[in-house]
Amino acid sequence: MTWLHDVNFFIKLAVAFIVMLVAWLVPDWRFGVPLAFASVLGLWAVRVPGVYGYMKSATLLTALVMLSWIINLYIQGTGLLAAVPVAVGMAARLVTTTAAFYFVVETTSPGAILAAASAARLPPIATLVLSLVFGTIPALRSDLERIADAQRARGMEIDDVGFITRLHFALARGVPLLVQAIRMAHAISFSLSIYGFDLRRTRTTWRHVGLLVEARLHVKDKTDEC
Repeated sequence: MTWLHDVNFFIKLAVAFIVMLVAWLVPDWRFGVPLAFASVLGLWAVRVPGVYGYMKSATLLTALVMLSWIINLYIQGTGLLAAVPVAVGMAARLVTTTAAFYFVVETTSPGAILAAASAARLPPIATLVLSLVFGTIPALRSDLERIADAQRARGMEIDDVGFITRLHFALARGVPLLVQAIRMAHAISFSLSIYGFDLRRTRTTWRHVGLLVEARLHVKDKTDEC
């Protein structure tokens, strides 16, 4: 649905926060699981791009969260029958949260964020943070897809394999993705420095080089030669 891209960014962000708050304020898994399913089905219903890839990531996230919470609670002395509902509820809340903000990211362009922030008269630093946060997520996802393609090119079959093998290969993408994220952060900060970004000034420009700049330039005219 292309009209979703025209909805104000802050309206979509408010809806995502409301869905997230509902998921975390009602911790019972009997409510969290249906809400998680409804959130994912909502992504399918409105035809958000890349839902299939999100589903694979959400499945992996659910398995990791449930496994880690069950092991952690069991080590602390909680029985399995009591640990499983807690783990299921936590996984459901995370799936609902990621689905809500995935909807915001995939239906909002950086230009739409800048336009909404400008119309709301937000401070420049707030606009910058929003643009970077919601703009780098798609870039990192593209990097993750390139890493997966590189794994396939090197003979690592990551599609038609068992869950344990797929989990192992998925975790192997974490290190290069982290390195790429650090490189991206450094490139962004370096670009801001080059263009003279300064939080102490409301607006920066390379033309701000001080007073009497022209007077410091020694121009030799004909009167000096006389």
